Amino acid sequence: MTSAWPVARGRVPEREAFAFAATVLFVVFAGDGIPNLVHWVGWAVICAAAATWGITILVRARPSLRRPPPALALFLAWCLVTVVWSHWRVPTIASFLPQVLSTVMAFVIATTLSWRRIVDAVSLALRWVLWGSLLLELVVAVIVRHPVVPVWTHYTGHVPDAFFFSRAELLTGGRIQGLPGNANLLAMVALLAAVVVAVQWAEGRMRRVRAIGWLTVATVVFCLTRSSTVIVAAVVTALVLLAALAIRRIPTERRTPRYLLGLAVAVALVAVAVVAERPILALLGKGSDLTGRSDIWAAVWGMVQQHPVLGWGWIGYWWPNQEPLNHLAIRNGVVYLQAHNAYLDIWMQVGIVGLVLFVLYLGATTVRAWWNATAFSYGPDQRPLPFTPVSLAPILIVTALLVQAFAESRLLYESYWILVAILAIKTRIVLVGEEPASTADGARTPPARREYRQAAR
Repeated sequence: MTSAWPVARGRVPEREAFAFAATVLFVVFAGDGIPNLVHWVGWAVICAAAATWGITILVRARPSLRRPPPALALFLAWCLVTVVWSHWRVPTIASFLPQVLSTVMAFVIATTLSWRRIVDAVSLALRWVLWGSLLLELVVAVIVRHPVVPVWTHYTGHVPDAFFFSRAELLTGGRIQGLPGNANLLAMVALLAAVVVAVQWAEGRMRRVRAIGWLTVATVVFCLTRSSTVIVAAVVTALVLLAALAIRRIPTERRTPRYLLGLAVAVALVAVAVVAERPILALLGKGSDLTGRSDIWAAVWGMVQQHPVLGWGWIGYWWPNQEPLNHLAIRNGVVYLQAHNAYLDIWMQVGIVGLVLFVLYLGATTVRAWWNATAFSYGPDQRPLPFTPVSLAPILIVTALLVQAFAESRLLYESYWILVAILAIKTRIVLVGEEPASTADGARTPPARREYRQAAR
């Protein structure tokens, strides 16, 4: 089945769109690595250049403005509305602008590239981050031989470990931080890289030796970060993969009993996790306070209780000089500028109304990603169409990010926000039938439009 609409109505070379996507994704997933190396001024120049590039592509491509998911638009609109009662009005306005710009960049990527080329761009960007991270840690450990701080800092006296760009622990058994400057964020890069590289390998878009090499690199980085949060995300992602592979073999009309069984298994696993919380935390090397997160959650919950319906006002990443956020989460002399839980963070900032809109946005994206992975489509001869591994990428990526959001707030801004927005917009493009059946790379993009519309009913 061929769609009546191309991916974009204007003309933008596919090579340029791909280069833009890979560049933007590298910049955001490198995290603090770029400002730590070239100062915040240099980072601002790079971001401005990338934004300008993206806007020029958007003007030339002229995609349909009906494509953004309504839930995403409603959530952003609510964030803007909170400026009316915001307790930090200037930060609300200033933080809203990059949020919208990040969404626009995601819109450009989702509307100018096919599913496979998006996966290729994500893979290339994340592999750059992994390679750069290992190179950075190797140079610091072998040549510098002592912890290094960002170039823009001038610390004196005792410096908390959290302030270091790299702690020179590659060869000493400690946790590496890489370009993102944070072990947990680097671990998520490794997990996502493993997912997209495995998809490329399964589709024959990456040679076996090269794929195994990169999977080995991702595994090594994952182990060296020792991130308990991402270990849990990896386990849940693996379970979702097994569920998707099992359910997609079953025609749609026969799936209800399997879904009920899957729901029962999920409830049982959650119950086991609750009952065996202490042994599981001990196995992950965590205390009952979850490395100080329980204290941060308690402090943020106190903020939520003061303004539960409308919230304090959108701010995204907490501004370091904003009262009372600048002393709300302090641990070992370090001020943490996030709630370490995206859902709790959202509730505090934009109230229960904003939280509901946010959950609807994520839920709709997850449902569309699940149908993309499990759609049982028939060809002209009424035989099931062949399985395409790239259809699994959205649900696996979304699952990993949603699980990590229980311990990190990064889903609200920068790299994770852009990646989820790309998936949200792209899955909706496919749902409404605007994704062409034959993409530029010559392969069919599943699932069929008819299957999606039946599912939507």
